[in-house]
Amino acid sequence: MDLMQLLLSGAGGAIIGPLISQFLGGGNSSLITRIITGVVGGVGAGAGADAAGISEMLGGILGNGDLMAMVAPVLEGGVGGGILSTLGGMVTKRND
Repeated sequence: MDLMQLLLSGAGGAIIGPLISQFLGGGNSSLITRIITGVVGGVGAGAGADAAGISEMLGGILGNGDLMAMVAPVLEGGVGGGILSTLGGMVTKRND
């Protein structure tokens, strides 16, 4: 896994992760917290998917073009970031 894939996974986690978290009930935490947990979850999911070989399978499904090679890490990071942001939002509670 190269640095570009890690950056794209982190960006996917930062952008898609808080959105998924908001829709799945993890909106109890602040937006900054959801973005940070999204980045961490996105990078972790991207590295884990690469280690498990899921990135290659997803690349085969999406196609072998250059654009799809960049979209796959963003999607992986978004899913991982959304899961971690949702769990983090459910665990923490914001007192307003």
